[in-house]
Amino acid sequence: MNLRVLALVAGLLGGACWVARWGADLAGSAPAWSEQAYWIGLGLMGLALACAGGGLVSRSAIWLRLIVAAAFPLLVWSVYAVMKGDEDAITLDGVLGAVAIVGSLALYALTGRNAAVPEPRRRPGTHAR
Repeated sequence: MNLRVLALVAGLLGGACWVARWGADLAGSAPAWSEQAYWIGLGLMGLALACAGGGLVSRSAIWLRLIVAAAFPLLVWSVYAVMKGDEDAITLDGVLGAVAIVGSLALYALTGRNAAVPEPRRRPGTHAR
């Protein structure tokens, strides 16, 4: 499994956790699984952001991929913390979860099924036709 597929699946599932939590809050109930859904969704979205960050860097520089994979979720988390403030903003979490779902599905639609299959390399010396 490559990083793009892992990011898509983790973003989709993490966003679904946050949207389910938001839907339960809109229904007027606070189920016992609400707090667990927040942390599971946060972990999955962090994994998705780490995979997306690692995919931004050239494959030849492994050390740089690891640094960017660790820094990108932290950057997004700092912006999220500023937007959230001191409140328990379930609505913000739900909207960001919906954005994660739509973004994951849009990225899947743009890349298609061939995202997991790398393009074959040409051998040196072959001529283009």
